[in-house]
Amino acid sequence: MNFEIDDSDIPNEKQVYIPQHIAKVYQLFHQTARYNEQEMIYLLKFFMEFNIGSIEIMYLNIFRICLTKLTTELMPYNTRVITKMLICLKYPLQAIIFITDLHIAFLQSCIKSYNYKLGYQFIKSKIFLQSTIDKKDNIIIEYFYYAGLIANAMKDYDEALRCYRIAHKFEGSNSFSVEAQKMESLLCFRLGMELKNWSNPASQQLVAKLTSVIENNGDKEIKEKDLDFQDQDVSICLKEQALLAQLYQFLKKEYELHSKVSFDQIIHNFQIQDYETLINLLLQVNNIHNMFTINEEKRYIQFKYNNLTYKEINSKLESKYELLNTLTNKK
Repeated sequence: MNFEIDDSDIPNEKQVYIPQHIAKVYQLFHQTARYNEQEMIYLLKFFMEFNIGSIEIMYLNIFRICLTKLTTELMPYNTRVITKMLICLKYPLQAIIFITDLHIAFLQSCIKSYNYKLGYQFIKSKIFLQSTIDKKDNIIIEYFYYAGLIANAMKDYDEALRCYRIAHKFEGSNSFSVEAQKMESLLCFRLGMELKNWSNPASQQLVAKLTSVIENNGDKEIKEKDLDFQDQDVSICLKEQALLAQLYQFLKKEYELHSKVSFDQIIHNFQIQDYETLINLLLQVNNIHNMFTINEEKRYIQFKYNNLTYKEINSKLESKYELLNTLTNKK
């Protein structure tokens, strides 16, 4: 498709929000057929010239539908022009102090068009009034769900977990609350973190299955069928992620009692075939948790500690020592 903008037919910045152009967008909102080329160009210009100061809030849901449909239909033809449109739209959206339907459409379009970096820059720079988040609106839940997906894709796991937790703290409000719970569980599984047992049945089933995968130290060969929950989101749980989750749990236990762990011990415990595979797994774990240094020459990892960690470890060792003494005295 040739996206040449004809200025005689497309409104300029001063014209774009006069009533007949709002009516034009409203007409496209109701249109069930695919947009033709001229309609796509019209909407591209509309969103590139977007100015929230000239728009009534009641129209934002209409704009949301048009933006997501436009992005979907443009994807096979021109991703570059989508990126340009989203860059233009980002700035007026950042000026709005509350979350709207159009913010959600912006994040959806970033995901659909693989503009994760642009979406990530937006969610990290956007500041909303606390009072708007306290309203417990479904829009808040949906926005932070999509923000979590973007942060997850950009490997900012702390931000992703924060967004998922905001989205599901209003549990039961809508389906996005449940999805946010499941996505948090999947991310915690990938990171080898403790899984929370949610109250929602769908989330409970997911957590129970993932927990059994992490704790199943007897069967190291994780099969894809073991991760089949009849849920599309769970497709992110590949064999390697299951192994990473188990490896982190193993290292976390060793971290409490030993300063070093040999490669041979890990290989024996996890039946890893070669050192290259092991190094790759260790680098992935360390990229997330930054808990050890790797000595490839001497074939071991050495854990990083600080004073607080030493106190915690000593406290646990003292507790175990006292328990042994108590049992010995009872004998």
